[in-house]
Amino acid sequence: MRKGLVVLTVLCLIAAVSAAEMEVNPWDFISGKARFGAVVRIDSAQQISEELVAAGALVEVRAAVPEDASLFGAHVRVLSDVAGNLIIAGAVIEVKGNIEGKAELAGASLYLDGTFNDSLSANGAVIFLTGHVKGPVTLSAAEIYIEDGAVIEDTLRYSTGRLHVADSAVLLSGTVEFIPEPETEPEPQRPFPRRTFGGWLTRFILRFLVIAGAGLFLALVFPRHFKDVTGRILVNPGLSALTGGLALLALPVVAFLIILLFVSVVGVAAGLFFTAVCTIGILFSSLYAGTALGRLILGKANKGKEAHIVLSMLLGTFIAVLLCHIPIAGWLFRLAAFVFGFGALLISAWLAIKPSSKLKTAE
Repeated sequence: MRKGLVVLTVLCLIAAVSAAEMEVNPWDFISGKARFGAVVRIDSAQQISEELVAAGALVEVRAAVPEDASLFGAHVRVLSDVAGNLIIAGAVIEVKGNIEGKAELAGASLYLDGTFNDSLSANGAVIFLTGHVKGPVTLSAAEIYIEDGAVIEDTLRYSTGRLHVADSAVLLSGTVEFIPEPETEPEPQRPFPRRTFGGWLTRFILRFLVIAGAGLFLALVFPRHFKDVTGRILVNPGLSALTGGLALLALPVVAFLIILLFVSVVGVAAGLFFTAVCTIGILFSSLYAGTALGRLILGKANKGKEAHIVLSMLLGTFIAVLLCHIPIAGWLFRLAAFVFGFGALLISAWLAIKPSSKLKTAE
């Protein structure tokens, strides 16, 4: 029960911090307006009473949408009518319904067989248009196919390497080729946000609570791992710093190797392992370094007697977060915390794989 409460607390704190940083109200997603999942299918028997937002590997909509629709996924299929605007981003996009509002589509392969009563803007690698477009049309792709049965009432504006127009396709206003130009208008200068002590204190407290919550989780669920990593910073600080420094320099190469592992089917397990190690090290390096600092301070105060790991974690995390929130100089403390904490984590992971190593482990 106690471990479950710790996990729930950490998740709630992370969600609160993410919402504060992104200025997004998480209740908009919890209220049911958005639908997420590996496969999101909305059958024709279902009723949609408001704006539709859906994301997943496969998103298929067969029910009529009375307002706007925003769909995101690897394969997105719209097989029904949309009364408002339609926004789609995905790898493969199929549209066969009647779209009353504006349609903005972006993907790799687009199959457009619906009726577009307003403007249509589509970007992709290959676009196949067989539907009826009544408003302005802007297509941009490597290849564009205007197939049999297609009707375009307004001028077709296109940017493509190859444009294929079937003999029976109807283009009432002709075609105009354009070259996309980068925007030259200067962006409006936004005033820097005013820094206040209240905002600084709020960020400090939230960050401390999140890291302390994660530390409490590690101390209760993985006490041996937590003591081993933080103790290794105390026993071998030079080796930890050297390992962390080399890891920092090698991060771009490691990221590239992880991508290659995920591409190959055989290396997916190794890619997941290295991704997990790097993610934990980057997120919790200040936790490991701060706890080691707390163990050092309390050990000196208690004349060498080992303090409780949770008490050491709370004290050290408070000091580490405070140092990391000092303007300008805080980045130096964050770098030092990453080098020591991540280095100790890598050594501990290596010893778990190679238990025969002779490196000393702090008890």
